[in-house]
Amino acid sequence: MATLSNTHIASIGVAVGATLVAYGLTLGEAGEVWKAAGIGCAALTLFSTRAVPEIVTAFAIFLSALALNTVPREVVFNGFMSSGFWLLVSGIILGAAISATGLAARISERLVALTGPSYPRAILALAAAGMALGVLIPSTMPRIIVMVPIAAALADRLGLSVSGRGAIGLIATATAATLLPTYTILTANLPTIVQVGAMDQLYGVNSTYSGYFLLNLPVNILRFVILVALMVTFIRDPLSDATQGVGQSGPITTEQRRLLLVLTAAIALWMTDFLHGIAPAWIAMAAAGIVIWPRFGMLKPTAMKEQIDLTPAIFMASIFTVVAVARAAGLDQLLADVIVSRLPLQADGGLSSVYAIYGFSVTLSHLTTAPAAPAVLVPFAASLSETTGLSLEAVSMIQILGISTPVLPYQAPPLIVAMSLSKVPNAVFLRLCLWLAVFVTVIGVPLTYFWWQLIGFV
Repeated sequence: MATLSNTHIASIGVAVGATLVAYGLTLGEAGEVWKAAGIGCAALTLFSTRAVPEIVTAFAIFLSALALNTVPREVVFNGFMSSGFWLLVSGIILGAAISATGLAARISERLVALTGPSYPRAILALAAAGMALGVLIPSTMPRIIVMVPIAAALADRLGLSVSGRGAIGLIATATAATLLPTYTILTANLPTIVQVGAMDQLYGVNSTYSGYFLLNLPVNILRFVILVALMVTFIRDPLSDATQGVGQSGPITTEQRRLLLVLTAAIALWMTDFLHGIAPAWIAMAAAGIVIWPRFGMLKPTAMKEQIDLTPAIFMASIFTVVAVARAAGLDQLLADVIVSRLPLQADGGLSSVYAIYGFSVTLSHLTTAPAAPAVLVPFAASLSETTGLSLEAVSMIQILGISTPVLPYQAPPLIVAMSLSKVPNAVFLRLCLWLAVFVTVIGVPLTYFWWQLIGFV
C-alpha cells in the first residue's frame, strides 16, 4: 500500500489552507476566521513535515498575513518585539559561546567522570541536571540554552557521532527533562506563571509554591521516569571504554573563566527574579552583549557572520504570528465555545469530568501554544467549576495538566528552539511527545485524580 510522503502531506495541507482562505475572501469581513484557519492549517502542516526549509515557511506566513490584511501590520511582526524572540537571539549567542570557548566540553568531561562510558547513566545524569535547573532558573528558554550545548559536548566525549542516534538521544533527553517534568515547580515555566496569575486576577484563587508542588508531583515524577525509561535504550550498542579526550582539556582558559562568570551572574539573576523583577530576556540580552563583545575574546569578531544563525529566532517569530492571527480573528474562542458545549461534564466532579477538562485543555493549547493557552482557558474556569462541582483551583490544576502535555512539539516553544539549536530531527521530539502524552493520559490523569482524593483536594 502506498504511503504519503512529507511532500504529499504538505501539499494537501497547503491546498486545504488555500481553500479555506479562498472561501474566507468570498465572505468579506465575515471571512476573517476562515482566513486565519487557512494560514494556520498551511503553516502547521509545513512546520510539522519540514517539506520546505522553516525559514521559507516563516517568510510565507509573514507575507500571507500582510497580503490578506487579517491583522494590523504591527501585530504581524509582534513576535520580533516579544521577550521570547530576544531571549532566543541571546540564547543562540550564549550557546555558540559555550561551545566555541570549550566550556561545554569541559563540563561534559565532568559528567563523563561521573557516568563513565555508560549511556543509561549519561541519560540519567542529563535528565537529573535538567530537572534540577528547573528549581534554579525560572524560565525554560535559558535552561535550554545551557543544556543543549552541554548534551552535545557530552555526546562527543562519549565518542558518539553528532548526527547519530546516541547524540540525538542525549540532546532530546536534556531538552525534554528541562521542560516537561519541571511543571511540578510553580516558577519553572511561563505557562504556569501566566495561568496562576490569571486565576488570581480573575477569581482571587491563589496557589502557593509548596501547594502547587504537592498537587503536581505524582504526574511529573511519572513524566521523569517514563522519559528516562524511553531514552536509556535509544541506542543499544555498548559504548567504547575509551571516551574522546577525557581529561585532556588542560587548565581552564581566560575565555572560559570569563564566560563562566557571565553565566553564573545570569543564572543568579534568573534565580532571583522575584526580588528584582528583571525579565529573563533582558538578563540574557545583557549577557549576550558582553559575550559577543570581541574585546573579551569569547567569540570571534566575525561571529555574527560565521557562528550565529538567527534562523530559529525568525522561525519562532512566525509561530507568534500564526497565534496572533488566530486570536485576532476569534478562531480560538470560536473553537473553544464549540468544544465546551460538547464536553461530557458530570456534576459529581468525577474522573470523567477531569478527563473532559484535561482533553479540552490539551486541544486548546495546541490551537494556540502553551504560553498563550492560559489566556484562552482561564475564562472558562468558572463555568467548568459550576458545571462539574470541582473547585476553581482544581479546574486550574487540570488545565495546567493539559497545557503541560504537548502531543505535537510545536505546542511548546522551547521544543521548537531545541530542534532549531540542536538540529535534532522533529520526528524524535514528535515520538517522545506522543509517548509521554499517552502515559500521562492513561496513567497520569487517574493517578493525579486519586492523589488529589487522598490528600483531600477533591
